[in-house]
Amino acid sequence: MRISKRDLILEAIIQEYLNSGEPIGSNELQMKMNIEISPSTIRIYLKKLSDEGALVQLHVSSGRVPTNDALIDYWQNRINPTQTLMIDDIDRIQSNINDYGLYCIAQKSSREFLKEIIEVKDRFLILSFDKSEVVLKYSRQVKGFLSNLIGCEIRELKNISAQVGLYELYDKLHQMLNSSALFRAGESELYEIAKEINDESFLEHLLNSEFSFNLKEGVYFDGFVPSGCMAVKQLAIIEKDDAELFCFGKIGSDFESFFNKAKGEHE
Repeated sequence: MRISKRDLILEAIIQEYLNSGEPIGSNELQMKMNIEISPSTIRIYLKKLSDEGALVQLHVSSGRVPTNDALIDYWQNRINPTQTLMIDDIDRIQSNINDYGLYCIAQKSSREFLKEIIEVKDRFLILSFDKSEVVLKYSRQVKGFLSNLIGCEIRELKNISAQVGLYELYDKLHQMLNSSALFRAGESELYEIAKEINDESFLEHLLNSEFSFNLKEGVYFDGFVPSGCMAVKQLAIIEKDDAELFCFGKIGSDFESFFNKAKGEHE
């Protein structure tokens, strides 16, 4: 399908904005584009795109930048969250997170369920999960309560244990879940974004690893995501581990280039 001049110009402006974060004018854009379009023609399309609400001119003498709506449309067409990212070097992805102004967490994707409860001579209770075990001090009441939760997923069990005051179990499940995180990086970027947009309401959600783990794969622009930001959740294979990768940042951050570098590809 042939791409129109309008779409080519809009895409070029967005990509330059993602790269530089600066407004761009018709002459500069014409020099950066790989096809022959005159500055006067570009100016006509810049006005048309501004009238459509895809571009905005921050100052009378400045160039244009894409609007939030234009960036949402762009990312919806550029990022495929159903595609599994193949990442063979954790250090490489971590080293690029701050460069792109992102917050990311990767966790092993395997879910564990409570299989059985083993009583050991009225001294201990062994909670057996798919691949792990938790040992608790013996309590007949606790055994009876937990017996009703056989088949419960470990994160759900952790939440229940906090609600009913089983703090020994809560602490041990919390430690177990933390060990499933392959990496977490960019928390300072998270706080900088909150400060810049004067909104801290999203921090509690994003700093909770269980929240991001339980999200479905997708590109998010609203709900827990403040205006001007976006989040991406997708599956990944990181150094042979099946994982779930969650990334958050401003919508003007170049997520696509970050993912390409994480995969070891050039921009």
